[in-house]
Amino acid sequence: MSFAEIIGQERAVDALRAALRRGALHHAYLLSGPEGVGKGLTARLLAQAANCERDDGDACGACASCRKIARGVHPDVIIVERERDMARAGRWEPKGGRTPSRDIVVDQIRELVDRRLSLRRFEGRRRFVILDPADAMNPQAQNAILKTLEEPPPDTTLVLVSSSADGLLPTVRSRCLRLPFGPLPDALLAERLAAEGRAPDVARLATTLAAGSLGKALALDEEAIAARRAAVEEAAALPPDDARPWIAFAGRHGAKRERAREVCELLLVWLRDVLVVATVGEGVPLALEDLGEATVRAARLGPEVALRRIDSVRRAILALRHNASGPLALEHMFIGWFHG
Repeated sequence: MSFAEIIGQERAVDALRAALRRGALHHAYLLSGPEGVGKGLTARLLAQAANCERDDGDACGACASCRKIARGVHPDVIIVERERDMARAGRWEPKGGRTPSRDIVVDQIRELVDRRLSLRRFEGRRRFVILDPADAMNPQAQNAILKTLEEPPPDTTLVLVSSSADGLLPTVRSRCLRLPFGPLPDALLAERLAAEGRAPDVARLATTLAAGSLGKALALDEEAIAARRAAVEEAAALPPDDARPWIAFAGRHGAKRERAREVCELLLVWLRDVLVVATVGEGVPLALEDLGEATVRAARLGPEVALRRIDSVRRAILALRHNASGPLALEHMFIGWFHG
């Protein structure tokens, strides 16, 4: 693979390629932006390009160094992930036999700083440390890496990959050169989904739901979209004067936080259709055309109700992103939905 594999992020990639050509890589980068837009892949390609045997500012993908980095076995490219994920892969064992954390914890950073970075490089021209996702570092871990971010060992670059850079301490962000990654244009997502053989209606809705994330768009297959559509239809039919069905819905679809967030995202798309019909009338193109009957029925309540429901769903999504209980977030959403 080469940098040509990164689509829609020309500014960030061009900046890195220029630094490689000048031999002037920064000591610490922060690649920030939405999930699924190529940040992690760019970090790994940067490590390959800097150590590629061809040495022309890009990765050839075929030399021994590129292949080792791609397989995750290059001794001078260190990838630090959530403790739980590293433990599952057999690359880390939590101290004291405790249950692995969903965070990147201070023990992992101390192991990195005190042991691995104290050794000389083995075979690469430049050593890389990739923290992905960097915003998974808890505050203690972030504080532990501050000095290394400011003064890393010679010929070493740290790359922090983050979809939520605001979750990093200001002192961490200030020590890195930030390269923003933006959402991918819908046209690029649609083109890629078409190349993957997705049906046009599935590709259209996946593009809408992906919000510029190629990774999310590729994960939305026909079965996943059908399950979310069914949840939206169920929500659209909930009675306003009986809380028992709301609680049952919240329990089923909120048991897993990620599932709850996915349902809310599609509810948001549907409610935007409702708002359009409530505002300009029937006959307009809809994102969820197969839910037209439910959309027209909900639109009869008027644009004010549609806007209130949109606001309730947005608050639920925000709460879920901050680790709120799935069932409680959905229950509160319906309280605002019906009684805001």
